[in-house]
Amino acid sequence: MSEAQTPRTLDTGAQERPRETPWETPVVAVVVTHNRLALLKTCLAAIHGQEPRPDRIVVVDNGSSDGTAEWLAEQRAVIPELLVVRQANIGSAGAYHTAFATALELGARWIWSTDDDGIPAPGALAELLHQGERHDLDLVGPTVVAAEDRGDLAFTMQGFTKADAFAAAAQDGIVPGTIALFNGTLLRRRVFERIGNIKREMFIWGDEWEFTLRARRAGLRDGTAVHALHVHPRNRRTQRPLAGGFLGTVEEMPENRAPYFFRNMGYIHATYERKSIARMMVKYTLYYLLHRRADMKGLRGFWTHYRAGLQNRYPQDLQASPTASIPAAAPAAAPAAPPQSFPKSV
Repeated sequence: MSEAQTPRTLDTGAQERPRETPWETPVVAVVVTHNRLALLKTCLAAIHGQEPRPDRIVVVDNGSSDGTAEWLAEQRAVIPELLVVRQANIGSAGAYHTAFATALELGARWIWSTDDDGIPAPGALAELLHQGERHDLDLVGPTVVAAEDRGDLAFTMQGFTKADAFAAAAQDGIVPGTIALFNGTLLRRRVFERIGNIKREMFIWGDEWEFTLRARRAGLRDGTAVHALHVHPRNRRTQRPLAGGFLGTVEEMPENRAPYFFRNMGYIHATYERKSIARMMVKYTLYYLLHRRADMKGLRGFWTHYRAGLQNRYPQDLQASPTASIPAAAPAAAPAAPPQSFPKSV
């Protein structure tokens, strides 16, 4: 059995808590994590400290080997609504696919999503639920502020880099048509009923943008609730101007991540943004020939993986991860799958 096919185990939690709320229930929070236990502890404490709390909290442990499984097993006494899913490392896309499928099987009407390095501010969930119901949004996100300086946005949003300026652009508490998945994002069940789950074979880099575009194409409505705050490290992805900025910028990245980025961008361009194909080809050809001084290996890699994405051709091991299931009971801490940073077939 390959690592991508390693069975997952689930640590089941408490039954739903009856309560009166002005929004649909149950609300299920999902967190994906991989070898960042210190960050996970802070994130989970912030989620559990919300008022109201989610009905269930699902943590997908994506093949961690740093004591995450053991620590999560101990949290059952503190967080009875906690469910833990253990699986091999199949990337953030694979982790979110499992998380969303699990939440839907639990009957979630709203799913609240975050990485382990995100920290929702007090009251964030209540504000997201309030604005989501008030404006009938399908996907509603918080203002994602930089952990290094909370006056800054962690990600540029509609050209804004400062949180105050972005908030000033809101209409009745919402900036419509902009969102940063899956950084504290709240999603209705009907999103998945309409467009399906995340494209798990993307592994990393692009899966959230593809899901956003798919939702918008289906007519689903998104927006950012500016008074709900989510703290996240600043976006550190590097953009290099090309031809003095005349041709825009190119994304610079570690060599082992480039195949995922190029393949995913190829799929996104072929499916949603066909006008971007020629520009992408010209930009990265010039980048590898000029800025990388005739880096033919890099150029061949770009063409190979970008063409694969244009044709929706993904390695078999990225497509073979098992679908989510919830057994009646499972050990609190199953043996971890061997750690794996990236699948071999890229």
